[in-house]
Amino acid sequence: MRNKRNLMAILVVLSYAVLYVASSGPKVTAPPPAPTIKAPSYDFEPPQKAPAKSAQVVFLLVDPAYQEKFAYSNYKIFSDFSKAMAADYNESLTAKGYSVRGPFEYYDQVVYNDKKESDLLLQVEIDFDINSSNVNWNTYSEYVSGKGRYATYRTAYKYAGFFILSGKVNLVAAEPLTKEKLWAKSIPLKQKQVYIAPVYNTLERSFNVGFSRDPGVINPMIEALQDYYKQVFNTSWNHLDPNELAPLKKEVLEIREKKKY
Repeated sequence: MRNKRNLMAILVVLSYAVLYVASSGPKVTAPPPAPTIKAPSYDFEPPQKAPAKSAQVVFLLVDPAYQEKFAYSNYKIFSDFSKAMAADYNESLTAKGYSVRGPFEYYDQVVYNDKKESDLLLQVEIDFDINSSNVNWNTYSEYVSGKGRYATYRTAYKYAGFFILSGKVNLVAAEPLTKEKLWAKSIPLKQKQVYIAPVYNTLERSFNVGFSRDPGVINPMIEALQDYYKQVFNTSWNHLDPNELAPLKKEVLEIREKKKY
């Protein structure tokens, strides 16, 4: 009986010892969650509003579009930028006292009557350039499966550095039926260094993953684009002056008479 009690006591002591060692060992903490992609804030509030239709000009508005040479226009980060511009150009024109038809996604979507009943076509061309020469790439072997000599690996890439973002936005007023240009303004955008800290590695030497879903790339780019957005609309507001654009209606009538529209 005594031996049995001694054995039980030893087992209790050992149990406490194991618990103590386990609790005093290094704690494994979960890695911090990856940062989230921020929602861009693209918005322009017209500083003043003229009476409705006071400018006596009907604008045909087509969504702003990137020039074909810009390779990243289909990524959401950039399509969000251009789509927001369409809404704010609509609001800006209305606040200036113009009437607006649209915005239409493409010019080819506009029916003949909308073209004929509009005085001017406003086209907004986004001319961006992203220089990646200051982004440094490193190659490494990424484990895939297997053990020992049967283990398989694949080539993967890590990158970091900064983009140089630059460009301009062109405003073009044209005759709606012929698209003949009557007025143009260019809004230059100051060059920016956009520093990136990618969260994800990639299996190809491209920015596809970065511009698609990497907050370490998308978030700093959004900050730069938000600044560009303010510059574009503050300047556009001054350019879209009815005193400068309304007289173009005379040239529109001359073009239509010449073209027999």
